[in-house]
Amino acid sequence: MNDNSIDSTPHEEEASHFGVLPAMANERPFGLTDYVMMMVGFGIAAWSFLIGGYTGSVLPASQAIPVILFGNAIPVLLLLGLAKFFCRYGVDTFIGARVVLGWLGSNIFLFVFAIINLGWMTMASFMLGESFTTLLAEFNAPQWVVDRSIGAPLFAICAFLVAWMIAYRGPIAIKLFNRVGVPTIFAIIAGLIFYILWVEGLDKAFSAAPAAPYDDPRRGLVSAIEWNVGLGFSWAAYFGQWCRLAKTEKTAVWGSFIGWGVLLNIAAILGALTALLVGVYDPAKWMISAGGPVFGIVGLLLLILANLTSATILVYSQGISIKTLFPQWSWLKAIATTLPAMLLMLTPAFYDGYTTFLSYISFIMAAIGAVMVVELVIIRRYRVDLTGMYDRSSSVYRYQNGINYGAYFAIILGGLFYFWTYNPVADAPGPLFLYMSAGLPTFFMTAMIYWAVRYWQTGSRKEAGVSSAL
Repeated sequence: MNDNSIDSTPHEEEASHFGVLPAMANERPFGLTDYVMMMVGFGIAAWSFLIGGYTGSVLPASQAIPVILFGNAIPVLLLLGLAKFFCRYGVDTFIGARVVLGWLGSNIFLFVFAIINLGWMTMASFMLGESFTTLLAEFNAPQWVVDRSIGAPLFAICAFLVAWMIAYRGPIAIKLFNRVGVPTIFAIIAGLIFYILWVEGLDKAFSAAPAAPYDDPRRGLVSAIEWNVGLGFSWAAYFGQWCRLAKTEKTAVWGSFIGWGVLLNIAAILGALTALLVGVYDPAKWMISAGGPVFGIVGLLLLILANLTSATILVYSQGISIKTLFPQWSWLKAIATTLPAMLLMLTPAFYDGYTTFLSYISFIMAAIGAVMVVELVIIRRYRVDLTGMYDRSSSVYRYQNGINYGAYFAIILGGLFYFWTYNPVADAPGPLFLYMSAGLPTFFMTAMIYWAVRYWQTGSRKEAGVSSAL
């Protein structure tokens, strides 16, 4: 790769370098504190408060809390070996994935990720838009401004463009922005704690009935588990993007778990308890109900800034990953791939389908995460050829036609198993869904299938006397 493929302006060169080349130890900006702040800024916003709100709308507090803890922490634990791998080699998710999926197979994964990432950006931006309309309604703004089908999309798109401009400035700009944005998230958490414990009382939260429970209590319990598991597995595509910027493997592993597996749960639990007390799942509607006209306005302003932080990080994440596939692209062109998210912000429909979106995340990322963990952590034990991840002419990770068909065979079978267990399109549970949910069994099923495939592949090559490149 020559210097002509790197953008000329300082922040573009910085972003390009951090995206394509392995991050060396002396180049990594994040110690444990900054890394956890990054994970908090990324993890605690629309999705964590929303998942808590949805969980609290179908389950009482005594069930919502353990469901949130279990559903989010267990997938992160299962994937945590990836944090160590990506930090050790300093490579992006989709460069490291070449070891497991092949060069073309990794590009397919990147394409899937880019589509999913548009959804996450929409969630953060649309909640921000709804917060704006709720805020302006307190000041008697014109009806069209506060209308959910007009004002919220307008403000969501405008906020997204602001996040896009911040992300354009590169990782150091985001780090500085996080030092403002992340404290606002903690301020929201502190406000919710005050409201739950001192204004309403914890006893009232635990005695409150969910606003929209399922007719079958077991269905409500398992569905809530599935939503939370979907959020937990969603981090599979992001480990490489952030762990490679951690100064040590210990920072990457502990920072990822503290941020995504612990602190995110605190926000989600507070969201569930607030939803039980207020009677609505949407955080944009909580603030005025919980804080009144004064503190409610402050809460909405904090929620706006928190979601702007998350949207910024999401735009940056996608731009960095696109640069791994097209290193010759300018940084501007790479982050321009996030602009289609604005189409999903034109109506509230996608935002309102959050739980369905999480179900798709669960089956896709549980299966891909499983083969990544089996290959990189269990089979290879973190030992890979760094040059082979970058040299397309190398035979190390070439695979047939650039795709590890064994990995995709396991992923497809895992996906079919998920849909047999639970159909998210029709919201129809299969025969085993009410007993074991779908996302976690899909992870273990895919892992077992892939391990068996790899065992067969290795045996076949030994019998043929061929040195395995797998």
